[in-house]
Amino acid sequence: MSNSKLLISNLEVIENSPKLQNGKLIVAFPSIYMFDEFYSHGKILGQIIASSHNMRPFVKVWCQDVYPDIPLQYSAPDQIDFIEINQYGIASLPDFEQRVDTKQIPYHTQNCHAEFLRGNENFVLLTKPEGYAPCLFLRDYSELYLKIAKEIGVTEVYTVGTRLAEVSPRGKATGYATSEEAIQILEKNSVTIMKNEAAPYFTNVILGVASEHYEMTGFRINSNHGEKPPYEDSIRKMLETLSKISGIGYDKHVFDWVMNDWISSLKLGGSDIESDDRFRN
Repeated sequence: MSNSKLLISNLEVIENSPKLQNGKLIVAFPSIYMFDEFYSHGKILGQIIASSHNMRPFVKVWCQDVYPDIPLQYSAPDQIDFIEINQYGIASLPDFEQRVDTKQIPYHTQNCHAEFLRGNENFVLLTKPEGYAPCLFLRDYSELYLKIAKEIGVTEVYTVGTRLAEVSPRGKATGYATSEEAIQILEKNSVTIMKNEAAPYFTNVILGVASEHYEMTGFRINSNHGEKPPYEDSIRKMLETLSKISGIGYDKHVFDWVMNDWISSLKLGGSDIESDDRFRN
C-alpha cells in the first residue's frame, strides 16, 4: 500500500454484517473541505439510495484526528493522489509517495468516521455523515474501508461524483472502469468513456485500491460541474446510469422529497450559489 502510516481505527458494530454473494458497494462521500459547498453530489445521491432501500447502519468506523486535511492552496501537486486513466478508459494506480510539510498544516483536521449501510438486497452503501472526504493518505483510508467490504463479500465498487476535466455537456454521463469488461458495460449503457486523464481525490483513488489490492472491479460515474445545488439534473442522470449498470434503482418519490428538503435547507441557510454552467442549452 502507500508509504504513509496506516490509520488506527475503531469499529462500532451496530448489527450483524450482511453476507453478500458477489456483492456491490456504492461509495457516496461528500467532497473535500474546499469544495463541499459546491460539489455535494455524492452526499445527496447517497441519501436518495439509502432512503429508497430503507437502509440502516450496521458498522461505524472511527479514528483519531491524526492527519491533517490540507486544502489545495496549502498543498504541492505531488501531495494530491490520483488514478490514471489510459487511452481505453481503464484506470490504475500510479506510484505515489505522500509527503506532508508540518509547517503548512492548517487548524482543521480530517477523520475517517464513516458508516456502512445495509438493506435487504445484495449491496451496501458507504457514506460519511460527518465531515468531508479525506484529502491526504487516500490509499490508507481506502484500505480501511475496503477490508470491511471484502469480508462481507463485495466484488464490485461504484463511486459517483464530479469530473475534474470538463470536456462534455453536463447532460451526459461520463466515467471509467478498472477492467476491459467493465468498460464494455459502461459503453453499452451510453456512458462517455474518459480517456488519457488523471482523476484525483478519494472516490477515484479507492477504485484503484479496490482493483489492485482487493480483486474488486471498479466503476466510476461522473457529472460535470456547474449546476446549482442541489444538482437535480446531474444527480438524476447519475442515478439512472447507476441503475442501468448495477441494477440498483431508486424511488422517484424519494428523489423528489430529498431534493425539496435540500432546496428548503439551502434557502434557510441563505445559500445563493450562482450557476457557472458553461454547457447550458
